[in-house]
Amino acid sequence: MLASRFPDPPYGNPMSNPQGGAPEAALNERAMPAPGLFVLLMLAALTALGQLATNIVVPSLDRIAADVALEAQAVGLILSSVLVGLALGQIIVGPLSDRIGRRPVLFAGLALYIAAGAGATFSADGTLLLLARMLQGFGASAGLAMPRAIARDRFHGPQFLRVMAILTGAMSVMPGLAPIIGGVMSDAFGWRSSLGLAVVCGILVTLGVAASLPESHHARDGRGGFGSILRDYTRVLANRAFLGHALASAALIGCAYAEVAAAQPVLVRQFGWGAFAVSLVTAAYAACFALAVSLARLIRGAQARRRAGLLFTLAGGLSILIAEAAGISGPWVPIAGALLAQIGNGLLLPLMIGHALMPVGHVAGTAAAALGALHMLVGAAGAGIVAALPLPVMQALPVTMLGFGVLAVLALRWGGEPE
Repeated sequence: MLASRFPDPPYGNPMSNPQGGAPEAALNERAMPAPGLFVLLMLAALTALGQLATNIVVPSLDRIAADVALEAQAVGLILSSVLVGLALGQIIVGPLSDRIGRRPVLFAGLALYIAAGAGATFSADGTLLLLARMLQGFGASAGLAMPRAIARDRFHGPQFLRVMAILTGAMSVMPGLAPIIGGVMSDAFGWRSSLGLAVVCGILVTLGVAASLPESHHARDGRGGFGSILRDYTRVLANRAFLGHALASAALIGCAYAEVAAAQPVLVRQFGWGAFAVSLVTAAYAACFALAVSLARLIRGAQARRRAGLLFTLAGGLSILIAEAAGISGPWVPIAGALLAQIGNGLLLPLMIGHALMPVGHVAGTAAAALGALHMLVGAAGAGIVAALPLPVMQALPVTMLGFGVLAVLALRWGGEPE
């Protein structure tokens, strides 16, 4: 059931301790039981917390801005402030967990998530709300980076990839579900109730983690300052297998963010859809991704799964361009293209994240942090490129999707394609 059942990935032995002594994998395997359903549920819930806090306010943005006296041009900061915290926090919590362990960092992050979330819930000032949201994202960054590092500590081979599929599904489904939950809560009890729900979820997850997740990183060295952290980042980013698969996975996330960013100008402004209908579309994107993740195991072999995933990803953008060239219009054109791309993402993304972390298990926290920060950066770029291109949005969207698809192909070719 544990990692010892599976051979090392084709990078040598990335789990060995570079300082000498017993391999880290062996130390971890002796201490950790096989994962139960509740453990997997807690890892998935941790991964989803940041996305829950970010997206649960989507239906209430204008109402929140009016109540806390935020100017119209600052409404988007209610979302992006959490993303900034998520990106910055991962850079710090990842290497810190490599030195002092996963649990102390995780509980500190969860405590900050809960406290800052409560501050945002009861804030009456726009500036304080944005600051609290950023700190909440900073705390949630531990929930995003640590599950990947914990999974890398405990498992490798096929079992590690299966766990990564679950975590990736949780991270990707929540942006579609959170706006629906937030809309229902906001309509029934006001927008503060949706922020309060995120806090309650944080408390429940903290209790579950305390009960089910013992320390997983045993071969650690608490010594070393900024220079040591910088060396770890250099080692991670210099690893070709890590960087190639990290760039490929980031390209897929950039494509997904571009699809979500285009939903508002296409469906609302061009076709007159309402906010609730748009939230159902983004939920359909998430559901399609989750379905592809669950069905990916039916495709045998990493190479075949990659080819199928890349084919669907590229087909999504191409289908929109072909429909535009043929004069076929309507809201279902971009929706269908995005759904095809989401199938590709579901087939590829867990595999890419897993193969990025496999060769750098000795600094899994640092690697997970670098991976997460890259995802946030490229995701933000994907959302911005659609608006920045000097093209109609129905052309800018497929061009952006195809651009990220080509980037994924090139990154995979450069990084290698292990089975």
